[in-house]
Amino acid sequence: MTTPRTVPLATLFGIRIGVNPSWFFALLLMIVLLGGRFDVILPDASPTVAYALAVAAALIFFVSLVAHELGHALAARRFGIETQGIELWLLGGVARLSRDSRSPKEEFVVAGAGPLVTLVLFFVGLGAGLLMGSFDELTDAVWVPSSADVEVSAGLAVVGWLTFVNGALFVFNIIPAFPLDGGRLARAVAWKITGNRQKATVAAGMLGRGFAILLGAFGVYELMQGDSIGGIWYLILAWFIAGAAKAAVLTSAISEQLHEVTATDIMDTQPPWLPQSATVLDAEHETLRPFDAPWAAVLDDDGYYRGIVQADRVRSELDAGRPGVLVAELVESEVPRIPPDAALDDLLQSEALRRLGALPVVDEQRVMLGLVTSKGVRDALAEALPGAEARA
Repeated sequence: MTTPRTVPLATLFGIRIGVNPSWFFALLLMIVLLGGRFDVILPDASPTVAYALAVAAALIFFVSLVAHELGHALAARRFGIETQGIELWLLGGVARLSRDSRSPKEEFVVAGAGPLVTLVLFFVGLGAGLLMGSFDELTDAVWVPSSADVEVSAGLAVVGWLTFVNGALFVFNIIPAFPLDGGRLARAVAWKITGNRQKATVAAGMLGRGFAILLGAFGVYELMQGDSIGGIWYLILAWFIAGAAKAAVLTSAISEQLHEVTATDIMDTQPPWLPQSATVLDAEHETLRPFDAPWAAVLDDDGYYRGIVQADRVRSELDAGRPGVLVAELVESEVPRIPPDAALDDLLQSEALRRLGALPVVDEQRVMLGLVTSKGVRDALAEALPGAEARA
């Protein structure tokens, strides 16, 4: 999900998109800078037109950022990784994925999908620009020459800038510095070579911090040259990348530790259940009420898992005067179930587990092995990471 301070904008492909309040500052700054740019490159246009184009260009740029993050999100979905939301903020955008990658292939595909989308947008802009004018005119639209006799159309001015900025975004993102996409691609390669995700993450994190130092040094240089806006911007980027690299290494280490604990380690191996031939009266008096259970698993005549029956459904039948209704008629088979090898960090992200309070552990043969409860997950988390339960 998006963070509490996020302002919701839209939902695309079932993914909620929002903006952090800092995004409005970034939008305003970009409009001001672009307004001045278009005022120079379009001398015959009024300031009103120049700033209207600036608003359009800035919004289209942020749409391209959303497209970049959607690339990550949709690639992650292929591997069963859900996206809790996409958020735009001061320094760009971020797709909040429900879990980390489980293999080098997952990491490589998910990390590479965003830059691939940006690269496609760059070539689309390049093609559109060449259709609207000559290569020299497109170059003028990108670099804003100082000669007064050079002029381009308003449309080419916008397309030229968007093409340039998507190209720059692509190059910046593939720098092998964690947590940039290039750093994640580097981690995937190192992970494949070493076979150890944590070692690969540490190595990529060191690259990220090294890049942050270089970026910070360049920011100081820009400040000394009198470019206060550029210098401060590079220093902010350096601070963010250094902090994010350190946090990503720590998060990966925690995820690695939690991934070692599976559902079979924490499940109740003797949970209450109901045969499908039981009546709602039997279900209420023999299982649901004695165990104070909001639902119970239902097994077929051969002992295989069929689904669950909710206590509310059972009591509705009893209130309606139908105690002889079989629980088989009330089974909900679409309720999520947990595979035995499900990791603790995956269970922490399970919306169904939070909603139902417990989920059955069922193997590929539909044999119910046990029951994982929310309390069991919290206890396991507290044992694996002392103090984590209080922070959760």
